[in-house]
Amino acid sequence: MSKFTENDLYGTNFSIESMKVIAESIGIGNLADDAAKELAEDVSFRLKHIIQDSAKFMNHGKRVKLLQTDVDSALKVKNIEPQYGFQSAEPLPFRFASGGGRELHFIEEKEVDINELLQNINPKAPLETTLRSHWLFIDGVQPTIPENPPPVAKSIQKLESVDPINKKPAKETSGKPTTGKQKLRNVETVQIKQLATHELSVEQQLYYKEITEACVGSDEARRAEALQSLSSDPGLHEMLPRMCTFIIEGVRVNVSSK
Repeated sequence: MSKFTENDLYGTNFSIESMKVIAESIGIGNLADDAAKELAEDVSFRLKHIIQDSAKFMNHGKRVKLLQTDVDSALKVKNIEPQYGFQSAEPLPFRFASGGGRELHFIEEKEVDINELLQNINPKAPLETTLRSHWLFIDGVQPTIPENPPPVAKSIQKLESVDPINKKPAKETSGKPTTGKQKLRNVETVQIKQLATHELSVEQQLYYKEITEACVGSDEARRAEALQSLSSDPGLHEMLPRMCTFIIEGVRVNVSSK
């Protein structure tokens, strides 16, 4: 059985120099070597445990890349408050500095004015993603809670499914019945679902006007540009029925005239 040597364990613990540099960054200038050594061993031990637990969450998630959420989960398991607002799409840029016989790689941090920070209203920390269940129906009755849609009568739902244009039930007049239910009861007919029309915006109306004028005009270059726009523009689904009607009427007029 092979044994680990001192060289195999190189880099697994924080060095005394690293702890002194970290202490200087928070205002502790004269950190004793013994204190730095004890602190380095304790920090390295705790950090290894956190990384080990984070790797467990990564493995349970069937992933090969350690994410920030894995580290947060490991901190929560140890009853430590996780980090908030950490997001980095790219690796943090380290800068190199040397002087006095020392070489150091550091992350450049901008100075923040406390007065400006206190005057601004900071956004709240984002809430965690949670799941919550609610009753959609209880014994066939829909409870009136914010998660459920407002209750609608069955007659109105049936009328909207048959005739989506008329959202309100039509009033009966003296004479022939007007509702689909009574009409089907008296006369055996099939009621066809009407097409729902969509209002076009001002930009879409101008676009439709320009395209139709270019198609029936005498300018060949403008007609070719209009046809190219029709063949490649992905946002024409709302005006597609009107375009089909325009093409049908144009073909009908040309066939009848010739």
